[in-house]
Amino acid sequence: MKKVIAALFCTTVLLGCKKKTTDNTDITIVNRVDKSVTVSIYPTMDDYNNATNVVVRKVIAASSNEVIPGNTLVAGKTYYMDWHTDNYYQTNWFNDKYPQSGAQVAITPVPGNNTYYTEPSFSGNARTIFLAKSATSTKWHAVNAYMYSQSTGYVSFWNNLSANERTHEITIHKNFIADYSHKNSSGTSVTDYLPFKVMRTDDAFIEFRASGDSSLGQMVSGTLPTGMPPSYKSNSKDTVMALLPNSDYYFMMVRD
Repeated sequence: MKKVIAALFCTTVLLGCKKKTTDNTDITIVNRVDKSVTVSIYPTMDDYNNATNVVVRKVIAASSNEVIPGNTLVAGKTYYMDWHTDNYYQTNWFNDKYPQSGAQVAITPVPGNNTYYTEPSFSGNARTIFLAKSATSTKWHAVNAYMYSQSTGYVSFWNNLSANERTHEITIHKNFIADYSHKNSSGTSVTDYLPFKVMRTDDAFIEFRASGDSSLGQMVSGTLPTGMPPSYKSNSKDTVMALLPNSDYYFMMVRD
């Protein structure tokens, strides 16, 4: 009888002292930024684009980690992560189709490979301008058209353009697609859907891309004909210059 009791005691001790193993399905987000970041995880790109049906939202302190239980997300399913500092200067709003130091938005957690990092170098003013920080889209329309040369600077040709030629509207969406509405030579309204690459620059800078990865144009803040030559520097957040597909003009665009 003593032997049985002793055996049970040893078994109980062994079970009680067994070390809990780490769950390799847990998702870890490591904040390498020296500021707190807000992290939101969405189940689809449409939800990411519209900021709907968020699965996880956490504020992670500077230089800290956040562990999300593995059963929160479905292993092997692709989710879409959005992170940013309070001022949106540091953010992962960069198109995965044009990688910049690895994947930025789409994540597919699988057991043993589910640690993600915020990076201080993922920065720039594109989100503050083109998404107005927390918005999911912004709309812009042309108010002037210029030619530029080093000898003359910016020269307006707006009065030379017909009403049809002046019609240019662009809606920038969070999902890295721009709706570009304009009129053709016969006055028919046309909408093109342009993927774009977000640049990591202090001036807000996006580049429209063709299917073959060639440039179709760009929208850039920081330089306006209203500034002082030769730099034309501007701090405006609601006016940018755009070089649009199949056009030689630099259009001044204002945010609606």
